[in-house]
Amino acid sequence: MTSASEGQPRHVNAVVIDTATDTDAVENVRSLTRCCSVLVTKGTDLDGLPIQGAPLDESDIAGLVTETETQQEVIAAAVAEHKRRTRSSSLKAPSFPTTPNPADHVPVEDTASGRAFAAANYLAAAWTAWLQTDEERRRRTTRPQTGETPWIMPEHMNSPQLARFPESFAARVHEQPLV
Repeated sequence: MTSASEGQPRHVNAVVIDTATDTDAVENVRSLTRCCSVLVTKGTDLDGLPIQGAPLDESDIAGLVTETETQQEVIAAAVAEHKRRTRSSSLKAPSFPTTPNPADHVPVEDTASGRAFAAANYLAAAWTAWLQTDEERRRRTTRPQTGETPWIMPEHMNSPQLARFPESFAARVHEQPLV
């Protein structure tokens, strides 16, 4: 499991459950996934398990990376436009994280646990990149000296709140029920 703690994604747990031999598999899955989203890897079989909604997979993580790169381009363009419009030379350019590469998150061993840890690491890297990118946007919504909004960002990007995820990725995240 990967969660956001103190603004940064952190791994909390990873478990492989063999449904063929674990007689408590359904209850174990229910216990481990409650109030969480499920991320599956290639070869995962969820048949008969209490998973509601479509789980995330590695293509969703790739989509998160793409959305992050798009957000970076929009932020950079807004800053460049503001500099051009105001003729400001002192405005600091945004500092974006390196884009996570799926090739950097290949399992050491092609086992269920190896794939799970590699996917979790890829998700954590992609989520961290999103949060750092959105922090660059958020910092440019309100003028520090006056509190004026919108400052640099266009109106539709002017929220002073950090977005946990981009909207289309958030729509794919299905939290499992408490029971």
